[in-house]
Amino acid sequence: MAKVALKKYRLTQAQLRSLTIAKWPELDQQGNVVIVSNPTGKPYRFVDGTPGAPVGFGFYVGPMGAFYELRIQHNGVRRRLALGSVQELTLARAHELAGAQRHHIRQTGEDPRERVRTEVARQKARGKTVGEALEDYIAHLEDRLARGRAKAGGVEGVKDALARLRRPEVNLADSPIATLTTKDLLAAWNGLRHTCMLQSNRLSPETKAFLTKQGAWWNLRLEDLVRLGLTGKTLARAHAAGLSATEQTMGNASRAVARAIKAERIAASNTGRQQALVHNPFEALADDERYRSSRELAKHYADSKVRNPLGTDDSATGSQTLPTVLKALVGRRDMQNGHNAVGVDYVLLTLLWGTRRSEAAKLRRYESCSPDELDLRLASWAWLAPKPNAKNPTTGLRGSQVFLHDTKNGQFQLLPVAYFAERILRWRFDDSVMKERALTKALAQAQREKDAKKIAHIQWQLANLARWVFPARNPKSKDGHHTDSKAILHNVRLDAGLLDPERGIDIGLTPHDLRRTLGRFAGKLLPGHVVSQLLNHHTDRDERGRMAKVTERYSEQEWPALQEAMAKVEEAIISTSPRVWNILKGPDKQMLDEHRDPPLKLPSRRALGHRSKAHTAGSQSRASQAPGGG
Repeated sequence: MAKVALKKYRLTQAQLRSLTIAKWPELDQQGNVVIVSNPTGKPYRFVDGTPGAPVGFGFYVGPMGAFYELRIQHNGVRRRLALGSVQELTLARAHELAGAQRHHIRQTGEDPRERVRTEVARQKARGKTVGEALEDYIAHLEDRLARGRAKAGGVEGVKDALARLRRPEVNLADSPIATLTTKDLLAAWNGLRHTCMLQSNRLSPETKAFLTKQGAWWNLRLEDLVRLGLTGKTLARAHAAGLSATEQTMGNASRAVARAIKAERIAASNTGRQQALVHNPFEALADDERYRSSRELAKHYADSKVRNPLGTDDSATGSQTLPTVLKALVGRRDMQNGHNAVGVDYVLLTLLWGTRRSEAAKLRRYESCSPDELDLRLASWAWLAPKPNAKNPTTGLRGSQVFLHDTKNGQFQLLPVAYFAERILRWRFDDSVMKERALTKALAQAQREKDAKKIAHIQWQLANLARWVFPARNPKSKDGHHTDSKAILHNVRLDAGLLDPERGIDIGLTPHDLRRTLGRFAGKLLPGHVVSQLLNHHTDRDERGRMAKVTERYSEQEWPALQEAMAKVEEAIISTSPRVWNILKGPDKQMLDEHRDPPLKLPSRRALGHRSKAHTAGSQSRASQAPGGG
């Protein structure tokens, strides 16, 4: 089809500025330009008829108004360039721009719009802020999380970092990366440390007020703090106050900025322009030695009692922490009508398996998993062998087993369930059976009474009992399984003498301390590679470690050796308290002498306004009363 030639008109500036999509130019009978209604109601173009106008110069009128434009063909390439609005540019100025653009294209063959876009992209990159880099990093991690390639905790950690950098005392999120100086970063580091110190849950209000009063307290050395009157654990914690959160925050920011710099390097290379972001300013913090070394961290953990594996000789308390904690746990299991049982069993198995905080909490009952969940390793489960040498249908390995499908290092973990852990699991399952019977009767009664709210709650409990090894008790639990052991560990600390304000004792106890306890005992009894297997410290990311079938994870020779190793460590832990050993054991195990293992008196209540009742933990008489006791 032949190209339709555009009409040519010569308009005044006033006429040009009166053009709209509803009006267009025409020639009257005398050959003069007049503005009349546009019968088509569509956008249109026409050529400038002004004497001396550049070749290809014309106008486009559309819904947004009238604009100057230049049409040019060079080396077989046709281009149409927008030059600006007739409302903003005079006709004479538009002629100048068109001539300059035409000359540039003729001389270089380059589209001037590309140069503009390149400059805009470069300026945008130079203006990218730390907060924008973190937001991009969060989006990247969330995408990886959706594909199972990242951990939810890691995503939340970066979100927390962004929130901290937005604090007024830090004010780093809105700072452009390209203009950040070492002075800016060091000031932000100090401001961040101060805010993190104020929000720390490891410092007392008095210590926070004391540090704030010192002014730039983060510059104080250990000897300065001693001279000011701080001692012991408070001294170590004050010296490192807010430092861990600050290191994590700045580390996340540095990784986000490094990722932004890499993206900018690729973009600049693709467009042939100069890279706008070259240097990561956060490297100045490492150069200034703001981050602690591994040796400094280890010393801080020791001085501040952050890591507290249990043992049989604790100089800080003058007591044996492991047997005392064991007695406190088993003593609390049947208190409060058995409401503590799930939490106690979870803590005991966390100790015996050395699992991380949330790994064992998500254990499913093996029979509740679908074939796909088992074969594709989409769920964590616990399986009790009906006979000692029975093979698990999924793994093909003998004996009771626990499988963790999503551990911290991204690899699954399969562990043998040794004697005492199996006893606790059977208690757990026996408790669930008794609870299920009681709930089934209660459900029938609620249905007779047509109590819809009660029916829904009981059905929720029954579903959780059938699904989870450690079912949640609270209907508000969104996960359906046990998630938080803070309350029970707090009471155990009180019972075991790890928390005694009157004596000035405050030794922490966390789920990870239980894992450290297993590591301590395993390290004394087993070779290093076996300890790594038990603690799932595999660092390789090869195909076998990540994608192999469960049955290929251990050879026929490795599995019995791992079973033997787990049994050896487990017995070493439980035997530290003969009373607990005698409670947990079945009739097939010998009794241990309890003479040197005194019972522990536990208060049944601690709430204000209630009288405390003594409860003896670890007494030999409880062995026959415990669920599943032999």
